[in-house]
Amino acid sequence: MIQPNFAGAVRRVATALTLGLLATPAFAEFPDKPITVLVGFGAGGGTDTLARLIAKEAEATLGQPIVIENIPGGGGVVAATKLMSAKPDGYTIGMAVTSTFSYAPLASDTVKYDADTFDYLTSAAALQNAVVVGKDSPFNSWSDVAAAGKAGEKLFFGSSSPAVNLVMTYVSAQDGYDMKIVPTKGGAEIMKDVMGGHMDMGWSAGVHQRFGKDVKVLVAAGKDRLEASPDVPTFHELGYDVGDETYFLFFVPKGIPDDIFQALYDAFSQGAKNAEVVKMVEGTMGFPSRVLTPDELKQNVAESTAIYERLIAAAAAN
Repeated sequence: MIQPNFAGAVRRVATALTLGLLATPAFAEFPDKPITVLVGFGAGGGTDTLARLIAKEAEATLGQPIVIENIPGGGGVVAATKLMSAKPDGYTIGMAVTSTFSYAPLASDTVKYDADTFDYLTSAAALQNAVVVGKDSPFNSWSDVAAAGKAGEKLFFGSSSPAVNLVMTYVSAQDGYDMKIVPTKGGAEIMKDVMGGHMDMGWSAGVHQRFGKDVKVLVAAGKDRLEASPDVPTFHELGYDVGDETYFLFFVPKGIPDDIFQALYDAFSQGAKNAEVVKMVEGTMGFPSRVLTPDELKQNVAESTAIYERLIAAAAAN
C-alpha cells in the first residue's frame, strides 16, 4: 500500500512533468516566415520573370510570402557569392543559370565558390540562347557579322555574363577579328540597346522572343536550334564548336536539412510544372519548360563545366 505522503509526492511530480511538457514549445514547421530568392540577374529579364512566376505558385504551397531580390552582376556570380553566407535553413535560396556554376569558377580566381559549393534544387526552363540584332540592323545572318568583322568593322556586342564573353571571343577569334564585348546587367538592358541601335548586337537567353519583329535572330547559341526560330542555324552548324544545354535553375546553400530541402523542391518544382506557368513560359516567353531533378541538374553543371574547360584551354593557347 502506498503511503499518503509518498502518494502526494508522486502526484506533485506527475503534475510538474505534465505542466512542463505542456509549456515546452513545439518546433515550428517549415516555413514559418518569408523566403527570399536571390535572383542573379536584373529585373525584367528572363530569369527574373521566371522567378516571379514560380514563386507565386510556391507561395501557395508553402503558405508564406516569397520575396524576390534582384542582385545582378557577373552572370549570377554576385548573387551566388551572397548566398554563400546565408544560413542553410531554407529561408534564402538563389536563382541563376547553369554557367553561373560551370563557367564562372573556372574563369576567375576572385570567384569564391565552385560547382560543388551549392546544392541544386530544380530548374524552370531551358534557355533559348541566341545572338540578336534590332530590326533595322544591316545584319541578317551570322555570315553578315563575320564578313563585317573580317573587313575591319568595329563590332559592339552586349553581353550578360562572363561565359558569354568567352563564347563570343572564341567565335570571333575563329574568324580572325576582335569583337568589343560590352558588359550589361541582363537581357532587358541588351534588348533596349540593340533595338535602340546603341549596340550592334547582343546575347539573349530568350527574352528577345517578347519583342517579335522588333528584333532579328542571327544564330542560335545553344546545343539545338531555337523552338521559336527553327530556321535559324546554331553556331555548331556553322562550324563553331560551342553550345551547351543551359537552364534557369534554383540553388541552395549546402547543409539544408533533408525535410526542408524536400519541401522546397516540391514547392518550386510543382510551381514550375503548374499548367498556367507552363503556358506562360512556353506560350508567352518562348522558353521550353524543363523541370529537372537535383541529380539531373548536378549532371548538367558537370557537363557544362567540361565544355568551358575546353574553351578556356583553347583561349589560353591562342
